[in-house]
Amino acid sequence: MKRILVPVDFSPAMEGVLALACQMARAFDAELHLLHVREIAAVPVFPAATIGYPGIGMPEMGMAGGISMVPPGFVSEQVPNEKQKSPLEALAQDLTRQGIRASAHECDGTVVEEILKTAGDISANLIVMGSHGHGSVYNLLVGSVTEGILKACRRPILLVPAPAAAK
Repeated sequence: MKRILVPVDFSPAMEGVLALACQMARAFDAELHLLHVREIAAVPVFPAATIGYPGIGMPEMGMAGGISMVPPGFVSEQVPNEKQKSPLEALAQDLTRQGIRASAHECDGTVVEEILKTAGDISANLIVMGSHGHGSVYNLLVGSVTEGILKACRRPILLVPAPAAAK
């Protein structure tokens, strides 16, 4: 085992996931690849609901088949410029100072797709991720990242349950 992928969402439950991933990296002398995906959401826009609201559902807003797509690069969180160190890069550097080979990977996209793509790109031997979630209603409407990975991934996955206080 030489490459471990750790999807990072900066939730309180990530501390346990990272601790276990670091233990495994030390035990197997493996590289940790930290991945943070800035999710670009697709929001359904129904044409009749946009009447009288300029800019909503318009082609210049990315309207495609009744689905308004957030333009690439437009994300809900501030993206650091090239001179600023992102929180993920800072985390990777901190782990490196602790003697763990770590690298940061950041991208925009759909979380499940980007995790699967990155796992393939780096030839990950293992994915270590949290099994915490948003709750049954959210999972019903949006879906669970963990469930999506479990269904589509053909690589070993280690799920780390969130502590009761972090759920």
